[in-house]
Amino acid sequence: MARAKQSARQLGKGITTWTRFHLPRDQEWPTWSVDDEDVHVGPLASVEGLGRISLGRMVEDPEQAVYIIVWTTLEDLKNFQSSHACVEFLQNLHEHNPARVSIEPGSALRRLTLDDASSLLSSSSSSRFLALKHVKESPTANVEGRVTLTAFSMPAADEATERSWHDKVTEAFRFFPRGSESIRLHRNFAWQHYTVWFSVIGEDGWVRDNFVNAEGGKAKGRTILCEFRLWPSRMDVTPELEEALAKDAQAKASWEESAAKTMPPVTAWKQERWDIREIPRFEPL
Repeated sequence: MARAKQSARQLGKGITTWTRFHLPRDQEWPTWSVDDEDVHVGPLASVEGLGRISLGRMVEDPEQAVYIIVWTTLEDLKNFQSSHACVEFLQNLHEHNPARVSIEPGSALRRLTLDDASSLLSSSSSSRFLALKHVKESPTANVEGRVTLTAFSMPAADEATERSWHDKVTEAFRFFPRGSESIRLHRNFAWQHYTVWFSVIGEDGWVRDNFVNAEGGKAKGRTILCEFRLWPSRMDVTPELEEALAKDAQAKASWEESAAKTMPPVTAWKQERWDIREIPRFEPL
């Protein structure tokens, strides 16, 4: 089977982007307005610098989806954001919130010239991409399966101060929600397979909607840190256990207690639950 084109460069762990969009419950994958060579990745098929590509659905609101791409370098992402392929990509991933439309979907975009697209992209496309960079370069698990995303907002600071704040936050979240302590005892347990940490290097509308409002309208001078907590079957964690923990009052209290330990420097935090799976990449026969 043919694979989507990838860059031969491999520098570190790359950059991960999240693009949120609306995906009806009865539709398994996004559809594309043009017949591309790869039916699953559409306009991404010939894009340079692609790594792993995944699709996520929010547990509480399954029609809120996210398209997740790992890029080899930040330059690869920027090149894509200034390309016509990005226009096609975003026009087919309609925003879940109809009140905010960064790029108008539909036939109007199909008539854009490449110059028009570049002008439009420079002002609006970046707002559809939440760009994430691994906090550490050491090996970690892939972010897949049932995942709890916790995002923390902190004031901007110098590099040394931010590093110490990151350490404080990650140490405070080195815990197990009540009822899940047995995970620690599993033969396959390792923290790098249970939690994966990223810092935000490019904000999207979701960040601005959740943290600008929570922080009284502050739009600049902040750092966003994200923990992705995995609930992997390799540690005998079932969806039923994760569902029970999400509803359990004591488990919820343990999240709140750990979050309280991060303040300060954390000024606000937000949590979501996602189901994430890798997107197959091949050409139809």
